[in-house]
Amino acid sequence: MTDSSKLAAVGIAGAAAGAALALTLAGGKKIAKVEKPEEVKLDPRIAAALDAARKECGEGKWGPDDGATAAAWVAYQMSDSAFIFPITPSTLLAEMADTWSAGGVQNAFQQVTKITQLQSEAGAAGSMHGALSVGSLATTFTASQGLLLMIPNMYKIAGELTPCVMHVPARAVAGQALSIFGDQNDIQAVRSTGFAILFGCTVQEALDLALAAHIATLRSRIPFVHTFDGFRTSHEIQKVQAFPKDVFKKVVELLAPEIDAHRARGLNPNHPHARGTAQCDDIYFQAVEASNKYYLNVPKYVEEAFLWIEKLCGRKYKLYEYFGGPRAKYIIVVMGSGAGVVEEYLEKMGDKAKDCGVLKIRLYRPWSEKHVLAELPPLSGIKAIAVCNKMKDPAAPGEPLYMDMCATLQRANCHATVVNGRFGLSSKDFTPGMVEAVFKNLKAPVPQHPFTIGFDDDVTHYSLPYRNIETVAEGTKQCIFWGFGSDGTVGANKNTIKIIAQNTPLYAQGYFKYDALKSGGVTMSHLRFGPTPIKGSYLIDAGCDYLAIHKREYIATFFASTLLGPLKEGGTLVLNCPWSDEDLDQTLPPPFRKIIGQKKLRVCAIDASAVAKRTGMGKLINNIMTAVFFELSGVLPTEQALALLKDAVKKTYKNKGDAIVNQNIAAVEAAIAALRDVKYPAEAWASQDCDMFSFYEKPRTEKPAQYVTEILDKVQMMRGEELKVSQMEADGCVPLSQTRYAKRGVAECIPIVDMDKCIQCNVCSAICPHAVIRPFLLSHAELLDAPKTFETRKATGGNAYAGLHYRIQASPQDCTGCEVCTNACPVGALSMVSRLQTLDNGHGKNWDYAMTIPNRGKRFDANSLKGSQFQEPLLEFSGACEGCGETPYAKLVTQMFGKRLIVANATGCSSIWGGTAGWVPYAKSTESNKGTAWGNSLFEDNAEYGLGQLLAVKQKRRLLRDRVEAALARAGGSMSLALRSLLEQWLEFGEDGIISERLSDELGPLLEAEKSKAKEIAEVCRLKDMITKPTMWMFGGDGWANDIGFGGIDHAIASGNPVKIMVMDTEVYSNTGGQSSKATPMGAVAKFAQAGREQKKKDLGAMAMAYQHVYVASVAIGANYKQTVEAFSEAEKYDGPALLICYAPCIEHRFFKTGLSAMSLDQRDAVECGYWPLYRFNPALRKQGQNPFLLDSKHVTGDVMKFLSRQNRYAQLVRSNPGVAEKLQGQLSVYLKERHQALRDKAAEEMKQDVSSLMNGLSKATSSCEPIVIAFGSDTGVTEQVAKKFAGLCSERGVVVRRICDLDELSDLDDLKGAGKDSLLVVMCSTCGHGDFPQNSGLFWSAISASTVAPKALEGARFCSFAMGDRSYHDSFCEAAKKIEARMVELGAKSVLEMGIGDDRDEDKWETGFTAWLPKFWASIKAPEPQDDGAPKAPLFEIKYHDGAALAPSQIVPPGCQLLTIQENKRMTPSEYERDIRHFSLNTNGVDFPFDLGDAVAIYPENLDDDVEAALKFLDLEGDKVITVNCISPNVSERHRRAFDQRVTVRQILSTMLDLFGRPSKSFCNDLARFASTADAKALRRLASPAGADEWTTLVDSCPSFFDIMKKYSSAKPALEQLLSIVPLMKPRIYSIASDAHYAPGQVDFTVVINQWKSKAGQELKTGLCTKFIQAASVGKKVPCAVVCGTFHFPAEDTTPMVMVGLGTGIAPIRSFVQDKLYKKSKGIKTGPMVVFYGCRRYQEELLYKEEWEMYKREGVLTSLVGAFQFDKPHYPPKQIFVSDKMAEQPELISENLLDKGGYFFMCGPAVATPSVQKALKAAVLKKGGAGAPKTEVEADKWFQDFMAAGRYSEESY
Repeated sequence: MTDSSKLAAVGIAGAAAGAALALTLAGGKKIAKVEKPEEVKLDPRIAAALDAARKECGEGKWGPDDGATAAAWVAYQMSDSAFIFPITPSTLLAEMADTWSAGGVQNAFQQVTKITQLQSEAGAAGSMHGALSVGSLATTFTASQGLLLMIPNMYKIAGELTPCVMHVPARAVAGQALSIFGDQNDIQAVRSTGFAILFGCTVQEALDLALAAHIATLRSRIPFVHTFDGFRTSHEIQKVQAFPKDVFKKVVELLAPEIDAHRARGLNPNHPHARGTAQCDDIYFQAVEASNKYYLNVPKYVEEAFLWIEKLCGRKYKLYEYFGGPRAKYIIVVMGSGAGVVEEYLEKMGDKAKDCGVLKIRLYRPWSEKHVLAELPPLSGIKAIAVCNKMKDPAAPGEPLYMDMCATLQRANCHATVVNGRFGLSSKDFTPGMVEAVFKNLKAPVPQHPFTIGFDDDVTHYSLPYRNIETVAEGTKQCIFWGFGSDGTVGANKNTIKIIAQNTPLYAQGYFKYDALKSGGVTMSHLRFGPTPIKGSYLIDAGCDYLAIHKREYIATFFASTLLGPLKEGGTLVLNCPWSDEDLDQTLPPPFRKIIGQKKLRVCAIDASAVAKRTGMGKLINNIMTAVFFELSGVLPTEQALALLKDAVKKTYKNKGDAIVNQNIAAVEAAIAALRDVKYPAEAWASQDCDMFSFYEKPRTEKPAQYVTEILDKVQMMRGEELKVSQMEADGCVPLSQTRYAKRGVAECIPIVDMDKCIQCNVCSAICPHAVIRPFLLSHAELLDAPKTFETRKATGGNAYAGLHYRIQASPQDCTGCEVCTNACPVGALSMVSRLQTLDNGHGKNWDYAMTIPNRGKRFDANSLKGSQFQEPLLEFSGACEGCGETPYAKLVTQMFGKRLIVANATGCSSIWGGTAGWVPYAKSTESNKGTAWGNSLFEDNAEYGLGQLLAVKQKRRLLRDRVEAALARAGGSMSLALRSLLEQWLEFGEDGIISERLSDELGPLLEAEKSKAKEIAEVCRLKDMITKPTMWMFGGDGWANDIGFGGIDHAIASGNPVKIMVMDTEVYSNTGGQSSKATPMGAVAKFAQAGREQKKKDLGAMAMAYQHVYVASVAIGANYKQTVEAFSEAEKYDGPALLICYAPCIEHRFFKTGLSAMSLDQRDAVECGYWPLYRFNPALRKQGQNPFLLDSKHVTGDVMKFLSRQNRYAQLVRSNPGVAEKLQGQLSVYLKERHQALRDKAAEEMKQDVSSLMNGLSKATSSCEPIVIAFGSDTGVTEQVAKKFAGLCSERGVVVRRICDLDELSDLDDLKGAGKDSLLVVMCSTCGHGDFPQNSGLFWSAISASTVAPKALEGARFCSFAMGDRSYHDSFCEAAKKIEARMVELGAKSVLEMGIGDDRDEDKWETGFTAWLPKFWASIKAPEPQDDGAPKAPLFEIKYHDGAALAPSQIVPPGCQLLTIQENKRMTPSEYERDIRHFSLNTNGVDFPFDLGDAVAIYPENLDDDVEAALKFLDLEGDKVITVNCISPNVSERHRRAFDQRVTVRQILSTMLDLFGRPSKSFCNDLARFASTADAKALRRLASPAGADEWTTLVDSCPSFFDIMKKYSSAKPALEQLLSIVPLMKPRIYSIASDAHYAPGQVDFTVVINQWKSKAGQELKTGLCTKFIQAASVGKKVPCAVVCGTFHFPAEDTTPMVMVGLGTGIAPIRSFVQDKLYKKSKGIKTGPMVVFYGCRRYQEELLYKEEWEMYKREGVLTSLVGAFQFDKPHYPPKQIFVSDKMAEQPELISENLLDKGGYFFMCGPAVATPSVQKALKAAVLKKGGAGAPKTEVEADKWFQDFMAAGRYSEESY
């Protein structure tokens, strides 16, 4: 076999036999003679010059530095320009360069290096390439994906032999997951670009090799990647020796010939040439080979550069450097920081490891075999070599470095076994114990190949076992500090390193490890100090001398072994805690105490938090704990250390004033006094018997899945290293809902609600960044099981909340304590309370119980602010910063659309808080298990990624449509009726997201059950996941949207596809530390813009609006919650691309004092001062003839300069460069004003045109009445809808509507006065909570209520009002509108009409009052009748008939209703009796139908079958015809829309919707006339006219129905779509509930009289529609019902007397009251007197529930039942006895209970009886006499008024 065929065999056999094949390759041949590289010597002239430079410039200073800063300094000095873009971990290099440039620091060329930020890494590489091409010395800094984006330019730069250096802290490349941490995958990806690769192993090498690279690139013309390990080197702090600044000048002077040559090669018209040409196949290959000589010389030039370094500082370097035994048999080959760990291990082991060594790789490309071989020990003695790779090439026989070594050794005929290993991926620690394991593997008879180290590979079994060992040099102190993300620990430890490194001969090392969380994150500082250089770069895992735990919560959270494991015996442990020694014995976990005892630790304690508070430091304990460290560690004498610490404090805080400096110094001094040694029983602690693990099991209310306990818990408790390979998903997919199991308990304080203040607005929930505070709605039954501390109030807001009780509750263990909710609360109902105190007070149990309450979000509109917050948030407890401004928007999207949401998330802050494995906050619905499907591709391509998702889903749904059509065509006959019906409906409604989701839920089980019937059905079943139309969103930050991803966004929205894009605009690159983006405003200081950004903020919204087909919105949730919710709702519904730009305050804004606690207020202030505009651009409005642009923030009232001054990013420039700050911020202020005016003009100009068009289109008649302006105040959007409907009605009458606007748009008094003078102002306003103003009317009220307004400021203005409210708010009903009207009158305006009232409690809600108010309004303005030519109006509906369609009709359920089953329908009066009174009972089991005592129920009846059949026959309609009804008018009711989101039959419409058999109106006669013959039309119009009043009265006397009139005028037979337009919906009938939910659970009872009467004309017996339905309804029938809020007010104490009057069926609620008391008494609750005055016609027939009343008496809850039987003998005839008579007979029952005992009175029955009952009530108390009783009728009237005002009188009359 030839050598080449043997080599081929290696490739075929692959990695599994690599070691054995390496021996085969050597095949018994002798070791080849190793060619020694030529010795490189410096030119004597250069050597002399360098010697002179060192002498002249002196030795560099020693001090602490990190690798990134060290390399950046060299790059800055050796370059004239740098092109940058932020990517971790290279961002620090760019930041430092920008800082130096902004500070005017000169480079080696004695100029300030030009720093230019680009929009992406590809852009930076391209710009660098351009700069190089004209002879510049340019550089860039990048890593990971950023480096990969530069590859195309790297090939070009190298191909053109252009010298440059790219500085790259090597980082992992995103594959199955993103990782910001370090390994060498990115470097390996560019090894074929032609760039030389020079790798530094330490911080010192990062500095020295950076300079070597700059020298070598100019000498060789080969571009270099100077690299070092990301984080482990880039962010490690070491004591290093810097180069004196003047050294760089000397170096560039010596490189002058090379620099000049480079410049001369640049493009220049003085010596022109062409570069970058195209070459054909004839010459390309030769040209590539022409560069060989340059690459062959690179090793020589690098060696030469190393000699330059040696001359300048004395440090020696080799291309490849061996360390170890001179005749070692076992060698590790490694590149990067791992080399130092191996070297430290070998030093520690000494002679024990004399047969071991390490080869450090510095020059990786070009690879020099002869240099490698020359550096190794004698090849003949080497037995085994382990090539350790900090990367993975999954498809190769081995990683590249391994392959390089194999090839090198093979050509040298080396007999050694070579094994391939992987370590340290994503900065996984590489420790001395792991080095030991690798050497042990090499010494094994058959070494493991390939191998991994650092974890347990239980799948492929590659991993090596290892142990923790200590190998640091003698005298080295090792320290660990467990800190908290915001406590300053990391900064303090950096200061400690600085103090020690600069003031002692000790060497220092610091490395800082963080968890994945941005809020409340754990920090671990690993510090080493020693007399010799510290070589090992790894976390301290053994031999720790000093360990401090700065947050006491960690003690009980993390395993004792995790915290204390690294401590050596006798080490020092410091606890920040308030506990005494006795407390510690009880408080410390048993495992924690045991380890302390076993290791005989010195334990010290300090209550640093208390010291911080005493000294004014707030939460900052950093300097306090630093003082403790110096006191205890012994690194420096305490006195010296504290003096140095105080000096450092002065330098650090001098710019913040003397007060801050003094506070910090006081804290340092107080720390020593507060420190104490803990005395503990060491032997007792050490010997205690305890389970070291069970203590840390998290208490949970239910057993979680194995994934949680085996994986999540370990990740969340800093034990992820323990996870095995088999426990990981290879593709990176993870389940949702991970953060709900964390329960971190990081907040000092959490918000607690005062339910008496709470107005139930849900603002706190909406603004909460972490979804830790939520509203909960409970039934009364659920309240019984609630903890005692679970305080609720009756839910308010209308009938949708009937029967529910409201609670705001925060999760103590999930809250971050940001205080955003407390600051956002409009009424101050929230306060921050110690978390531990809240746990003691039961709030942890409160939250746990709240989590068991069923979510009732379906009851409410998710597209409203309040309704959205009742939806389960599917983004919860994220790791975002406390007060994060991004997460409220993302959370809102999940609440509105989360169960059908797919998110494409750009890399950035939102991908870190949203997608870190182990901490994924996106959740599944607890009810349906549906949730947000979340994916992340890259930073740069998210728009393309999201567009690809959308297009693929569209294509898959097209395929599904094809399969459904095929299934119906070929297998429809074999389908069940239900399946066929639903599939047909899906074809019609499938593009509606909400409807498709419902159809998916119904179709899924049917498809599974029937897929075996036909292959076509099975094909549909395979695609059933596509039945729901998902809503697809892209999330990302401003850096993505404005910079790197802008091209993708532009393409996505230009495509016209319905992509939905949410940009969370923090105005900086927040994830990488606050670098500027194009969204950074002018004048702001940010990283990469340290001198203040000079350009204006990019107007992304304007760019998108320019396309005209893109929905665009600019929102700020804390400024206008309603506008934000509307924008998201409109964007999702819009059939096209949508872009939402969301203002998201960020920690990088650096707020003074408040931090992000005032995040929502910052949003508000930003809008009010014009800094952030609110607008919506909806192209759909243009199709409706409306202006597509709506400016939602029309008035600027705030001071922009004051706003800017609260953020340090602006204030910093004022301090550092006041002149520039004044200029830039002044320009910004001018720009903001100009922008705001431009937006106002845009809205106003187009609005005028649209209003004019609307006027001309709707009414050409000349109106004799004055024009009007409609201004509305709306919080939920309902009042806005009323205002728009009102505008349409005005237009029908020719009334000119000049303007429809928010009330806030009239907050300028001149505008308001103008609106009221030139036209009639119509104010339509709702009331929020307890008398509060809607969000869009607050400015208006502030303006008119200000004390500075002139007394008659509105004189001459004319207005009228229509108020909307809910009378259950008895103390604040319509309060907002009433205040507005009163204030306007006070200011001189004239009200032309009595205020109209729209009451949510009325039968038709606001429409009842609105309909009554309209005629008065028309009359007041003398509005003409609507223009009418008598022809049919355009219908509001469009009907499509489906011939041959299948339909399994489902019952139509009105919005807010539940279907209840009739379980009893029993007549209680004798069958022969004249009145039919029924006990009607509905079953509520299995239905969410909560109701409270005193509530009522709206029952939706049906027209009876015989009546419907008659109507169908008359109208010539086929009842079973399947139809689709489209609502084509915006004025169609929600009930119509909900009914028609499915196919229905004609019979269903006539049965359940149209009030055909109800009482007609005159307007119906007019409408019907449009379809009648001439004669009938004339008769109908006369009936509706004043002239036909007598005929109408005669007709009404006969009690006709709509259908009766149609039959009478039978020529009028409107089509069904017209019938739907002119016949009103069947109204529900409201019945009082006659049962108590606790006494009779699972049912709701009613007492119903069948309403029958004889008509005046003809004496025909008539029956009321609903009672007719009830009379005929059979048990088992399902009835749509909704709870209606009761108006009763009950006493707080159950012992308070209740006096009740029940007349007829008015006894129903009283029955429920008595049942309530009986239930309570059965539970041991003491109850008070109950007196019932019961009035009915006859005792025998109508005294209902006789037996029950007797039983209530026997049980002692009913004190007295006094009957008044109107028609019973002996008094009748002639006398009738009424309840008032009985009240007069027994006044003591009233007076004693009401006057003496403070009782309550209840009147239930016909309203006609109310006056007599009230009169009898007053007479009874008047008769009482004595102290406290009224003495006269006047006093009795006054007493009664006070009695009612106190809420002690309740009446339910009808």
